[in-house]
Formats: sequence, structure tokens, C-alpha cells
Amino acid sequence: MENSYKGHDIEMMFTKIIGKLERIEEKLDETSYPPEETLKPDFVERIKTAEKEILKGSCVAFDSMDDFLKSVEK
Repeated sequence: MENSYKGHDIEMMFTKIIGKLERIEEKLDETSYPPEETLKPDFVERIKTAEKEILKGSCVAFDSMDDFLKSVEK
């Protein structure tokens, strides 16, 4: 008898987990980025320029996150 009770508890636990995962999935589906038209044109242009520089390989590389943060602080 005891084993079936434990099995029932496990089944209920999985049911709760699946329910929570489904709610998380719904929230993630609601998340979206704003259309490009709603962003400031100069911001969009800066992003496109940065993408081009990265593709060309003309970006700055840092040896560590600490080096990057020191660069940002300057």
C-alpha cells in the first residue's frame, strides 16, 4: 500500500511541475520585442553599424570580463 501512495505523490508532484511549466511558457510567449519602427532611428543605426563591425571582425576583444569592465569605467 505504501508504494502506491508514494507513486501518487510523485504523480501529483509532476502534475504541479507541468502546470507551472505551462504557465511559464505562456508568459514567455507573451514576451516580444517592439517593432523596429518604434525605436529611435539613431539607436537602430548604431545597432546596425555595430553588427557590421562585428561581422568585419573590427571589434575590440577583451581577455576577461574584468578587462571589459575596466574599459567601460574609463
